Amino acid sequence: MLKESIPKGALRWTPPGRRKPGRPKTTWRKTVMAELQDKGLSWGEAQATAKDRTLWRNAAVALCPTGDEEDN
Repeated sequence: MLKESIPKGALRWTPPGRRKPGRPKTTWRKTVMAELQDKGLSWGEAQATAKDRTLWRNAAVALCPTGDEEDN
């Protein structure tokens, strides 16, 4: 992916400023980082895995629960 591509920029973007009082401190990136850590992956390893579509698909399936798992 090109360095200046929109998806790459979106993954690395950090919003400027501060949150309003009472807003949750968790962000999308922190949530993804926690899920990757649960699976034993770092952010860099996830980026490297994303370059191989088959490996990434398997990793994404492992991170996303199925409807059956959510119901239990």
